[in-house]
Amino acid sequence: MDSKTSELLKKYWEAETSLQEEQELKQLLASSEDAQLEEERALFAHFDEKKNAELDESFDAELFAQIDQLEEQKGAKVISLKDYFRQYAGIAAAVVVLFISGAIYFQQQQQYQVEDTFEDPELAYAELKKQLLMVSRYMNKGQNTLNELTNLSKGTDELQDFAKLGEASEGLNMLSEMNVENN
Repeated sequence: MDSKTSELLKKYWEAETSLQEEQELKQLLASSEDAQLEEERALFAHFDEKKNAELDESFDAELFAQIDQLEEQKGAKVISLKDYFRQYAGIAAAVVVLFISGAIYFQQQQQYQVEDTFEDPELAYAELKKQLLMVSRYMNKGQNTLNELTNLSKGTDELQDFAKLGEASEGLNMLSEMNVENN
């Protein structure tokens, strides 16, 4: 390999060559028979081949066929404008129905106005007191029921204590049998 070629190759691999120097390097590589430069000659030949490559008529058809094949593999689905409209028309109809029903509900709520049932405040106080006493009676009745249930749960604790007494009596029986055997 001569010094000019090695110098241009070094500059080429460091990306410091000009276009004229690259052309000169290509010519030197093409005319050189040096075996050490075989890889570089093949590289530049490959670049020239790819630079002159052109697409043929079947390229578009092959590309679209591959795209279709990928869509089928991935399960891509095509949504038509008609399906898209149906989907969002249903949502829009639901929103309209909710809006109208909300408007009707608020309109009906405004029709009902709170009216005083008692003109005399003392009568209203007496009625309120009567109602509160009735609620209090029901609450106390419920409290009594809860107290009875609590007493029942205490009864189960006492039954467990009786079970412990039964275990103790078995232990005493075993002691008495031991005492008889010793005599």
